[in-house]
Amino acid sequence: MPINTLAPFILTAIAGAMVAAQPAFNGQLSGHLGSPLRAALVSFTAGALIMLAAVSVLAYRAGWPSLERITNTPPHLFVIGGALGAIFVTTASWAAPKIGTGSFFALLFAAQLIAAMAIDHFGLFGIEERSVTLLRVLGAGFLSVGAWLVVNH
Repeated sequence: MPINTLAPFILTAIAGAMVAAQPAFNGQLSGHLGSPLRAALVSFTAGALIMLAAVSVLAYRAGWPSLERITNTPPHLFVIGGALGAIFVTTASWAAPKIGTGSFFALLFAAQLIAAMAIDHFGLFGIEERSVTLLRVLGAGFLSVGAWLVVNH
């Protein structure tokens, strides 16, 4: 498989492994700060500063988007990704220490896959339509059974 095809799979696997550790660290931070909301705020502030540095380095080489490009962007796109991320990080900081990281991610993956299949099937949020097939439903079912096994055993 060519590297330009393989790279997204490799980077996604690495990101997935890193995301698996995130609730553990944010859960510890939540305990130290006394609140999952405070932990999420610190997490997002650190992430924002790191992204500011990375984007600044890249902008030094490639430039910033034009004012026209920025003003033509629908306003909700500036907020929704961060809002959904904040809900995820806050929930992970609170839930993972209570139910375990394995249970948290088992439930998360099952819910993500079911929601993603609906988004694909109906072509929601600008995503190209990809019909739900019997095999995809079976795959989601197996993942859901796996999630149940992880949570309950």
